[in-house]
This record gives sequence, structure tokens and C-alpha cells, in this order.
Amino acid sequence: MAQIAHAISAALLHFVWEGLVVAFILWLTLSMLSNSLARLRYVLSCAAMALMMVLPFITAWIAYRASDGAATISSPIVAIPDGGPATFSAVPLFYRWIAVFEAWAVPVWSAGVVIFAIRLFWSYQYIARLRRESDPAEALLVRTVSHLARRMNIARPLRVVTSKLIDSPSVVGWLRPVILIPFASFMNLSASQLEAVLAHELAHIRRHDYLVNLLQSVAEMLFFYQPAIWWVSSRIRHERELCCDDLAVEVCGDPVGYARALTQLERLRVIKPEIAVGSTSGPLMYRIQRLTGVAGQRSASKLSVVLAVCFAIICFATNLHWAQAQGGGEGEISRDSIWVDTVKQGDLPVQIRAPGTVTTPTSVDLKVASVQASHVQIGEAASIELRQGLIAVGKVVRIDSPADGVVPVMVELAEPAAEFVNKSVDCIIRIKTLNKVVYLGRPAMVEAKSEGILFKLDPDGEHATRVKVRFGETSVNSIQILDGLKLGDKVILSDTSEYDRFERLRLK
Repeated sequence: MAQIAHAISAALLHFVWEGLVVAFILWLTLSMLSNSLARLRYVLSCAAMALMMVLPFITAWIAYRASDGAATISSPIVAIPDGGPATFSAVPLFYRWIAVFEAWAVPVWSAGVVIFAIRLFWSYQYIARLRRESDPAEALLVRTVSHLARRMNIARPLRVVTSKLIDSPSVVGWLRPVILIPFASFMNLSASQLEAVLAHELAHIRRHDYLVNLLQSVAEMLFFYQPAIWWVSSRIRHERELCCDDLAVEVCGDPVGYARALTQLERLRVIKPEIAVGSTSGPLMYRIQRLTGVAGQRSASKLSVVLAVCFAIICFATNLHWAQAQGGGEGEISRDSIWVDTVKQGDLPVQIRAPGTVTTPTSVDLKVASVQASHVQIGEAASIELRQGLIAVGKVVRIDSPADGVVPVMVELAEPAAEFVNKSVDCIIRIKTLNKVVYLGRPAMVEAKSEGILFKLDPDGEHATRVKVRFGETSVNSIQILDGLKLGDKVILSDTSEYDRFERLRLK
């Protein structure tokens, strides 16, 4: 037993430097492959994780095979002699510290494994609760998932359920996977966006990501003390989401709409069990930039961020005036991290989007947000997306009193749609059309009939200056400009709230 304990403690201590070496090699490799396919980076990250999981067992076997019970590989791990204090004092101080660490390694490691095992068990219990308290999905949603599964060559049996306990779509299970859809998704996503999100979840199933994620959780439980394990695991999860994004876009063909769906889901997300995989995992901003084609490079690794922060702290301590100068009147922003649109002039259809249900062959009940319902009038035209590619037209015939933040609205269809009764649909109501107005793509965090600050690109194309803008009516993706901008101006639409203290930005 003493030899086994020594072998385990030796393996645990050696893994501190072994794991760091593997993580450093992976970091260098990913840096060189930053513009390569996400699939390749994912495979390399998984290979690094597999190697890190194997190394401690190899080290323990080598230590155990040593005839004298001491580590035979080149390391200062030593056994405390039995000769008492006098003998122990003859050992160099560094070796004595290592011996103390070795003596405590197994007990501390065992306690940590128990704590993280309880954490993993809680995740399983939560997933079991999700399975128990979920409801069968509507037939239309099940058919959509089945159609996508056939297109993605997924032959395994799977279930689709809805749940009030989650805030973003997720996949649980490996042999018999279950797709969990939150009720809120039906209220906030259009039919095409929901289809893209479902394709992302099916991509997780096709790639067996739940199994890999489970193995990652086991690795994090066994080697919780090694930061390299957590970093490599985070890289796997990041590249996994990029791979699934690629598959979802390949199936649905609308990267911009999918990016908007991810943004909407992130606003709803609160908590998700650790071992579940879902659409909103990973750094969201980079994923959205990548989908819309504006991400020029991968986000910096955690190691790079740590080194950069340390360097910044040293510079700040060395020259306080230099640090203060960074908060001047001009900031810097990467061109690859922003969305830019040009101010246009023309007819702007003012529309609102709302989910609903076909209640009879000729009527659809919608739920319009209260803040938008005041614009809806009886007799206005409406477009109903019964399924992808099939649009029905109708008009608003009834508007009820608001309840729970929504206003029930009834739309009468021009032609019967009996086969879609009791099915969930997506509706666009055209309130009116503004003729010959100046408008722009809707910036982040901007509401109708308000005032805000935007950064307008200077004529040199290298800088952007703060301007105060007055907004008018808004549509789904566009907004009217009343004052502050003119035709042809180029404006940053991305969220620039972190640059509020700057009057001018330099694009780098």
C-alpha cells in the first residue's frame, strides 16, 4: 500500500509540470493554426486532453515499478527516511518541502475529488429532473427536428421535449439523446431562427459531443488542481461550439439570422447543467463575429491574457503617467470586432414580429409584446410563416386587452390552412411604410423614438467620432434617422458602451 500511495502522489506532483508542458505545446499549435478549420483545432485540443489524462497513469506505473518505492524519473520527489529528525534534517530544504507535499498529496487530492464528484452528481440530478419535468414537444417541432436529422444523417433515436426549467436549448444523453427546448424560444425566435438553433443541437448529437463533454467533466474532477486541464477543456468547448455553428450554417444557410438567434438566446439564458451541451456555450461575441464574417482572428488565449495583464500591471507601476494617458480623448478599437452600416434613403416598412398559433383554419392567435402592440391597428396586413418557404397572408381583425406583458391579437387568413391548426407559427405585421426617409441598420441597444450616441467613421476611414443621433420609427432590423446623420455616413452599429469616455476612436 505504501508503494501504491507513493506512486499516486508522485504522479499527481509530476502532472503539475507535465500538464503545463502539454498545454504550452497546444497553445503554440493553436496560435499557428488560428485561421484553420475549427474541426482541426478541436481534434488537436481533444488529443491534448487525452494525452494529459494518460500521463498521470504512466507516471504512476513507472513510480510503482521502482523496486525501492521511490520515483525513478528525473524529479526531486523523495521519500522521508525512517531515521527520525536527525536523518530528516540532513535532507536539503527543497527536498524536504517536496517530501511534505508528497505526503499530503493523496489526502488533499482525495478530498478534492470527492467535492468535484458531488458537483458532477448534482449536474446529473439536475438533468434527471429536466427529463422528468419536461413536456412532449409539439408535432410540428418534432417533424422539423426529424427532417433536420435526416438531412444531417443522424440515424439514432432521439426525443424532443420542452421545459420551463431551462433558458436555452440543450442536448442531454448520448445513446438516447434528448433535445430540451425552452418555452421562451417559441416566443422570441422566428421559425427560421429556431430551425438554425435546432440544427446546432443536432450537430452536437451527430458529433457525440455529450460523451466528450462527460469525459472532460471526469478529467476536471480527477485533476481539478491542474490549471492546464481547465484551460484545455475550455478550448475544447470553444472549438466544439464553432464546429456546431459551421454545421448549423451549412444546413440552414443563413449565418446572419443564426447570429441574431444566438444573441436572443443569450439574453434569456440564466443557468444550464454543466454536462449538457447547448447553443449558447462558448464566447458569444466571437461566435457572432465569425458567423457574420467580421472576425479576423481568434480571441486571445487565457495564457496570452494573463501575460498581457501582468505586463500592463508592470507598466502601470513603472510609469503612472503613461497609464493615465491611456484614458485620453482617443481610444482604439479593432476593425474586425465591429459592424458598420451606411445611412440610406428610401421607403422603410415598419414591421413587428410576433409568435402565434393557428387556432382555426382561417384564424391565427398572436401574442404581441405590449410595447409594440400600441402600433397595431385592425385591418393591417400580416404575413404568417406556416413553415419554411410557405407564407400565408391575412389581416388583423381583433386586438384584446393586455395580459402578462403581451396583447392577444387575432389575424384572419385570406385562405384556409386547415392542416396547420394548433401549430406554432411566426408572424410579421406591417404597420405602415415610411416613404423617402433616412434610415440605418438598427444599432445595438437602441430603441424607437429615442436619442443615443453613435460613432461615425471619419472621411479618412481610420477614425470614428462620437455623434448624437435622434431616432424615429423602428422596424425589425432597421431604424429611422431623424437628426445627427446624413445620407452616405458610415456608422458603427456594434455595442460601443465601453468606449463612452472617448470622443474619438482609432480603427486598428
